[in-house]
Amino acid sequence: MSKSNSNAKKLIFKERFRITSLVLGVLAVFLCCVIIFVPFFQQRSVAATAYKKIDNCVVNAINATYAYGPVDKINPDVDEVVFVIIAEKETGDTFYLPTSLFGPNNQNKEKIDDIYKNVSADYPSLKGRKEMIVNDFYITVMDSDYIEENLPINHSAELISQPIDVPDDAIIYAGIDRHTELYSIQYSTLILGLSLLAGFILMIFPIFLISNRVIKPTKETIQHEKEFVANASHELKTPLAIITADAEILKEKNPENKVYVDNIISQCANMNETILDMIELAKLEKNPVVLEKVDFSKILLNLCLSFDALAFERHIDYSYDIDKDVVFEKADRKNLIRLANLLIDNAMKYTENEKIIKVSLKKTKRGVLFTVWNTGCQVRDEEREKVFERFYQGKSGTDTERKGSGLGLAIVKQICDNYSYKVDIYSRYQIDMSFEVLLK
Repeated sequence: MSKSNSNAKKLIFKERFRITSLVLGVLAVFLCCVIIFVPFFQQRSVAATAYKKIDNCVVNAINATYAYGPVDKINPDVDEVVFVIIAEKETGDTFYLPTSLFGPNNQNKEKIDDIYKNVSADYPSLKGRKEMIVNDFYITVMDSDYIEENLPINHSAELISQPIDVPDDAIIYAGIDRHTELYSIQYSTLILGLSLLAGFILMIFPIFLISNRVIKPTKETIQHEKEFVANASHELKTPLAIITADAEILKEKNPENKVYVDNIISQCANMNETILDMIELAKLEKNPVVLEKVDFSKILLNLCLSFDALAFERHIDYSYDIDKDVVFEKADRKNLIRLANLLIDNAMKYTENEKIIKVSLKKTKRGVLFTVWNTGCQVRDEEREKVFERFYQGKSGTDTERKGSGLGLAIVKQICDNYSYKVDIYSRYQIDMSFEVLLK
């Protein structure tokens, strides 16, 4: 299997992983909302029921205290722990109503005493009503004005001729124990959370499998595109060769049309360069990896020397600094040469301003660093990462000339991907740019 195919599979796996992560992320948010809001609304329901029950007990307690109503109607559910305390500041009297409802043998009296002491210390002169939860008791504290305005204490048929007069300085402290319901909510929330977590974990593998089906059309499209490009590139070579040959003959027989024929030949040469680059890309994606011992210092030095004449012809200040004995035990000689050649050739084509090019090969702590720097930059900052895309060509403000196929840097990127090299571009628009390849 080629390294390129391996990289393609890694990319597909990463895409499937992203899809799976996205779906699981949405699912996790939904499950968190369920775990948070279900107990929240359950507690609200318990609170609403508790405070409604407290209000009924308070009304019955007031009726029993001030209108001689029956004590046994204060709380019909005798199994519940309910307390109602009426505090009259003027007299200092405190009435616990009724003590028989503190639980079997008054076992909750001490607990209720502590609750009352703490709560009454916080609200010695309350205006209106306060509600809270203390030690699993739903507590309400009401002053006499709130009671008379909001609780129906005077609507008993037995009290039509005897309205109840709650003392103006009275404060009612009442509470009802709901520890059973709260424990039930906590326990059910725990079971719900564990069940949802188990379901979430079980869903990971099926979602990952489904992601493969989702991405399958994309995989097929990419494969068909590669096959089309490779086949089309090979098929175009023959007609281009024929057109070029015929154009050469036509130029010899019709010198008066030399300008037009030269243009045909030039465009054919450009197209042929593009086709050759496309074929190289196709080979990189399919061919198996051939590794051997490579003295990259020697190879790069010979390659740099081969560009001396071109640099002299184009008046380019061209220099190179290459560390000795940079040797790779296992590397692809052909593609290392291609990578270096493409980057130096790119610099030769696009250097501007002072026309300076510097090539370096250095041993660093991170690995072997190969750098090609040149003055001039036709790539805008926001388009910097596009240079590795196929057919992308940067242009300066006045430059309209086609300087290459637009595939050179795409080939560089493919080589780096194939062999786990890291390539970076650093640039300043119209000032300078450099390519750095970390060869591990």
